Amino acid sequence: MSYSNLFKQSTDPLTLSQIEEVAPSVFTTSPSENVSDKYTFIPTTQILEDMDREGWEVHQVSQRKSKQANGQYTKHMLRLRNPHVAKIGDSVPEIILTNSHDGRNAFSLHAGLFRLVCSNGLIIADQTFEQTRIKHQWYDMNQVKELTDNVIKSVPQIAGKMTQFEQTLLNDTQRTEFAKNAIRLRWGQGHDNITVDDMLFATRDADRGNSLWKVFNVVQEKLLRGGMIYNLPTGRQQTVRALTNIDEQVKVNKNLWNLAEAYI
Repeated sequence: MSYSNLFKQSTDPLTLSQIEEVAPSVFTTSPSENVSDKYTFIPTTQILEDMDREGWEVHQVSQRKSKQANGQYTKHMLRLRNPHVAKIGDSVPEIILTNSHDGRNAFSLHAGLFRLVCSNGLIIADQTFEQTRIKHQWYDMNQVKELTDNVIKSVPQIAGKMTQFEQTLLNDTQRTEFAKNAIRLRWGQGHDNITVDDMLFATRDADRGNSLWKVFNVVQEKLLRGGMIYNLPTGRQQTVRALTNIDEQVKVNKNLWNLAEAYI
């Protein structure tokens, strides 16, 4: 099996075997031999067990590409939902967990939203909900409980931001500016073959409109999922690839949320 860019998502909670099939590093029982003596191993399975006690279940999992045969220490990301936490409009609150066992990354928890109409996974910027980073030197169940409680407490604040996004209408100039800035979030200096019209084209009726929330979601889907088709100078068609790097997914998602907040 290839462990490059593996990904699985389900409307039902994923089983442990489904998670392991995609991300074996979740089940690693010891750290890489390259970590320092100060490194404290935090098993992702322990974190999942603690979060399960608080009602949070895994609905999406991915693992970073690794040069190792089985990627047992590499970074992985899981998105969890709690059936007892109410929806916010067309979206479900989530907790996004990232961890690795190679000594390169702290265990991090972020707040997110899963948009039901398009199965998009959003990640909320730190200004709205500050991420929790736990270094591999200590771990306490109380930290997980505090984080999950904070996510629940932040739902009204996140809902307020979404309402502001929905009530903010963008004119054509603002929509164009938003799309141009969004393109640079993923491609730096821009992309010669992707136009503003490509980024703003809504494929679903529910996404058509000029509210900031709709423009934000249309653009977010294009940035993360790709799928736009363009012609190379040779005449051959090329399709924009999905963004699969975990760190880049988090970075682009958060920066796009920040960009949207600048319009309210």
